[in-house]
Amino acid sequence: MRQIKVAAVQTATMPGAPKEAKIEQALKLVEQASRDGCQIILPPELVDTDYEKFYTKDPKYFTQAEPIPGPITDAVGRITKQYGTYVVMPMFERGEPGLYFNSAATVGPDGSVVSNYRKTHVAGVQVLEKLYFRAGQEFKVWPTEFPPHAKVGIIICHDRRYPETSRILAMLGAEVMLCPNAAPGYASGVHWEMLNRMRSVDTGMFTVYSNRAGTEWEKKYFGGSMIVDPFGEVIARAGDEQNVVVSAVLDLQLVDKARIEVPTLRDLRHELYVKYYSRPAYDALV
Repeated sequence: MRQIKVAAVQTATMPGAPKEAKIEQALKLVEQASRDGCQIILPPELVDTDYEKFYTKDPKYFTQAEPIPGPITDAVGRITKQYGTYVVMPMFERGEPGLYFNSAATVGPDGSVVSNYRKTHVAGVQVLEKLYFRAGQEFKVWPTEFPPHAKVGIIICHDRRYPETSRILAMLGAEVMLCPNAAPGYASGVHWEMLNRMRSVDTGMFTVYSNRAGTEWEKKYFGGSMIVDPFGEVIARAGDEQNVVVSAVLDLQLVDKARIEVPTLRDLRHELYVKYYSRPAYDALV
């Protein structure tokens, strides 16, 4: 049996609270999940921030960012080293001078950063993320160092609206996709449930979604953290509770079963798609 236990951490909003308090809240839940036997743990997007700030223009907020590795990942590493787990820590990353990212750093069982994903589709309509974050340029898949050596990929929030992101991770071998979110009311309903489940159906893999819950200034975050199996069935979910852990044991043999029964990856027509994807962008075409 190839099984692994994963968790989505659903944190409470803490409007105006210091970054240190937000991290402390998230790490308490991470430790709770670790004690419960969870081997891969996912807090929500930008867990070290008031996401509400990214709806405003506030240059001073860049001081919130930290490097990766840095103090936040060091604190996470003390937990992963103690329990032998992986924690994917979504945070505001300070890269090179003038380059900042919406990132998710994976901290492994030895306490070090083993991977870092930078959001590739930076939102820029209802929220002003593009004022703060550069777009990432790479998709990555990493295996757990312990059995069952699960292959894991990460995207972040708005990325899930693009089927290409999860498909690319699946093509790189991912069996489990993790997606941290900071999703308020307008992203609920079909924008949440259907999209999340379809990313599993599209790829035949497990998908895990974390979100925050509660009111943060003007926005209400609905929670709804969930874990979906390779056939698109929700196997664990939260409601709008604050500070809860949603967990499930994933039977990775279902990935093979799903990809045999619905062989979408096998039948992809890359040689056809590239003819269209290599053309000018949407606005130029129309």
